[in-house]
Formats: sequence, C-alpha cells, structure tokens
Amino acid sequence: MFFWAYPDVDWKKAKGMRDIITHHYANINAETVFFTCKRKIPVLLDTIQRIIHELKS
Repeated sequence: MFFWAYPDVDWKKAKGMRDIITHHYANINAETVFFTCKRKIPVLLDTIQRIIHELKS
C-alpha cells in the first residue's frame, strides 16, 4: 500500500502539522487548527477507513 494511492489527503502537510503540534506548539495558530479539524480531519478519517477496509479485503 502506498499513500500516493490516496490523493484525497495531503500526506506531506499532515506530517508537517503533526511536527508543528508536537514540537513547536508555542507557535500554533488556533484558526489553522480549527480549520483543519473542521475541513481536513473528516477527509482524513474517510481515507483511513477506506485504507483499513482495503487491507482487510
């Protein structure tokens, strides 16, 4: 399984956000986090559920 097979998620930006949240939390922009939670997390969740389903098949 390769992540580029799931282009709905910008995997590079997802990893970058994780880095910022875990290592540079003093510089977090609350509006960016809110936007990500509202708009990007649902797409990520759907994609991860699809990956899990395909792995089980």
